[in-house]
Amino acid sequence: MSDAHGVARDQLRAFIERIERLEEEKKTIADDIKDVYGEAKGMGF
Repeated sequence: MSDAHGVARDQLRAFIERIERLEEEKKTIADDIKDVYGEAKGMGF
């Protein structure tokens, strides 16, 4: 494998890892929002 292929592979892996981390953060934020809605509903809003 040439160095160019190795660099491209590493860049692609880095992009995928960033996307996966952001997806995890997105899920955490969505869960937090759901909790806030539940809290507001529990207080009669």
